[in-house]
Amino acid sequence: MSLFGTSPTGESTPSLNANSKSLFGDDVTPAPTTSSSLFADDTEASPWSMPTPKKSARRELVKNLLPGTDVPENYVDAFDIVLDTDRVGSGISLTGVKNILGSSELSAADQATILNTVIPGGQETANGLGRGEFNVLLALIGLGQEGDEITLDGVDDRRRKLPVPNIQYFDKLRSAKSSTVDDLQPQQPPSTPPSKSSPAKSPSKPKPAVQDSLGDIDSDPWASPAANKPASTPNTSVKRPSAIPDHVSNPAISSFSQRTTSAYTTHSDSPNDSNGPGDSGISSGGDGWNSYNGASGGGFTDAGLGEGFGASSGDQGQSNGNNPRQSMGSSTLVSRGQEENIIVTMLPEKEGMFMFQHRNYEVKSVRRGATVVRRYSDFVWLLDCLHKRYPFRQLPLLPPKRVAVNGTHLAADTNSFIEKRRRGLARFANTLVRHPILNQEQLVTMFLTVPTELSVWRKQATISVQEEFTGKPLPPDLEDSLPATLPDTFATVRSGVNRSAAIYINLCTLLERLVKRNEGLAADNLRFSLALQSLTAASPDTYAMDTNDVPLLNEGLSATAKHLSTAQTLLEDECQAWDAGVLEDLKRQRDVLVSMRELFERRDRLARDNIPQLERRIDANESKLAALRQKPDSQVKPGEIEKVEGQIVSDKESIVAQHARGVFIIECVRDEIRIFMKGVGGVSRLWQDWAAERVKFAELGAGAARGWVEGVESMPVGD
Repeated sequence: MSLFGTSPTGESTPSLNANSKSLFGDDVTPAPTTSSSLFADDTEASPWSMPTPKKSARRELVKNLLPGTDVPENYVDAFDIVLDTDRVGSGISLTGVKNILGSSELSAADQATILNTVIPGGQETANGLGRGEFNVLLALIGLGQEGDEITLDGVDDRRRKLPVPNIQYFDKLRSAKSSTVDDLQPQQPPSTPPSKSSPAKSPSKPKPAVQDSLGDIDSDPWASPAANKPASTPNTSVKRPSAIPDHVSNPAISSFSQRTTSAYTTHSDSPNDSNGPGDSGISSGGDGWNSYNGASGGGFTDAGLGEGFGASSGDQGQSNGNNPRQSMGSSTLVSRGQEENIIVTMLPEKEGMFMFQHRNYEVKSVRRGATVVRRYSDFVWLLDCLHKRYPFRQLPLLPPKRVAVNGTHLAADTNSFIEKRRRGLARFANTLVRHPILNQEQLVTMFLTVPTELSVWRKQATISVQEEFTGKPLPPDLEDSLPATLPDTFATVRSGVNRSAAIYINLCTLLERLVKRNEGLAADNLRFSLALQSLTAASPDTYAMDTNDVPLLNEGLSATAKHLSTAQTLLEDECQAWDAGVLEDLKRQRDVLVSMRELFERRDRLARDNIPQLERRIDANESKLAALRQKPDSQVKPGEIEKVEGQIVSDKESIVAQHARGVFIIECVRDEIRIFMKGVGGVSRLWQDWAAERVKFAELGAGAARGWVEGVESMPVGD
């Protein structure tokens, strides 16, 4: 029984290995009896004992792993071609799948593994193989042809740059379709007989867009510029680089390639590429709040920060919907669709025993189709890991676990504090998924999608939090491409960020006070209204000598009481709108500024190196080495020269690594400033929305005041 319930029992095709360590449990390599797989297909009872059937859960996983928006057009075209021939319901038949596998030139074991992964148990459904499952099928075949592990982990690892399988069955279907079309064309005799010395040539036709689809592994389905295309090779097992890091894995996940985050070593998709490999469904689009669209046309042209993201002006004219551009920015591939939104809801019941109770939060991501339960300490663990791996990125802030005043901790269980903490956790999660680098982090993905307790998963998974620049080679042109004025720009931005952060902190405090005061004013209006209502009851007795004017007097008093009650309602509504709207926007901008301030502080603390000390030690060792070489062999200890030489080599390698790290840090901080600058539009919308909201409530208040005036006009004024 696995995380998703009992595994399907079937003997017609090889079953999933009970000891798989694969992230999605589809690795058939023999393993020890205990499995550390997150989705391992263990035959023993799962520690979580979830009764959901495994087969349906696996099919849903395969179905949603590669949606149509995340694959190149080759996959889409191939599905349409096969669907015309091998159709069952709205999908592809099992026979068509076997024909595809049969022409893939993979071994029988690999074909059985792929079939059992895509169609668990080998049982055909009424609707056949859908587009999502077909995309996974092609990706698994491509991985097998390239010699990679045929697992769903590998597919997820390559979702940014999916492999292009070489399948002869597609060429056969295209040829048959082309012949059918030619047969339907009216045959016209040639006006001039063809020459005997040369064969007759058919009229030239525009080449169908699918001719390059999947047929040849050397074809470039993304139409890369010539300067970016790899050299042709007759070997069909071309190893394409992975785009997902390998620092988070179970013991069996060892094939991830290190993700390149350098702005000068990667490519980004053109703005119109909606079906290319870079259009990920989990990436967030541009938004005013700390969001960034790395594929936006034209890129950044911020003064003092060097060349922007995207292609140069000369390349932009040649780009089209399927052409990636040479990127001088970060390796960000972000969807241009609607931004991702994470909803954090506090569960009503506490969990735990007596004094060790804690609250749980439901974290829901509609885009990822996942709902998980997390506790506050899980958020703290995630942020701690991100601080270790991405110390030079703009990391979001967490709300405090409790509030201390003068060293005394206040009650952390009040409704107002719990609600503030829930909103702070929601801001934290949304900032993560809207960051172009952090939203691709495997830890973040696991945090938002693993359905089990995170503490249990952490014990089973192998997690590495190495700094993102560790072992990363320095591109030869990166250092020269960075403007020499970047240090001055950093100092200027830092000064402005520090001042702005202090101001926004004060603005949040002031607005909270305004909300409290307006709530108090609304309560006083209600008291005033109730007092006037009581006054109308006393008017007949008060003016008992002549009660003729009492009805009109009470009518005016009632109109005033009604107006004050309306004013109380408007004030409360406006306070709620401020609390959930502009105040949250101010806090979001405050968090962004404080995150940038902390980024500069971490840079001062962590970006240091000991290159000068190493250079002095190298000079001393070189002098020592020269002296040793001048001595007779009898006076030199065995191995002493080799030891000194090794120290010199080691120190030089350390200098190179530290220098490369320093360049990467500068580039990273520059990119984070660019991402931060994308929030200017959000700041503008903050004040625009608040102004429109104030106008709305002012108009409602003016309308209520006019009704009040009409209500008191008939009150008696005496002789």
